Amino acid sequence: MDAVEIVRRSYEAFARGDMDAVVADMHDNIEWQQAQGLPHGGTYHGLAEVRRNVFDPLDRDWWSEFSALPDEFLDAGAEVVVLGRYRGTARQTGKRLDVPFVHVWSLRAGKAWRFRQFLDTRGWVEALAPNR
Repeated sequence: MDAVEIVRRSYEAFARGDMDAVVADMHDNIEWQQAQGLPHGGTYHGLAEVRRNVFDPLDRDWWSEFSALPDEFLDAGAEVVVLGRYRGTARQTGKRLDVPFVHVWSLRAGKAWRFRQFLDTRGWVEALAPNR
């Protein structure tokens, strides 16, 4: 299976809520870089940290609805660039989220060993912020 198909498979699993399948093609010690400026921005190491700090809070704490919808997968050899949109509704505020993202996946031996997220974090933060 080529790198694009491996990455695409993760988004398809995320869309159907199958978190075990989402992380199935990730290295146990993946380096996960969340965009600075997000409430959970920073770098996480390993699947346990990624699940605890990135995936678990998505539905539990932040979003009553959330999706990461890929529009394009760009094959860059050992890296795959994904262009897409985050959409959702904030759990506490009811505000809508609709912002573009860029994800860069680095793969080695059929496993993602690094993920980098790029987005304008303002829309995300504003959706989560309570009205003042």
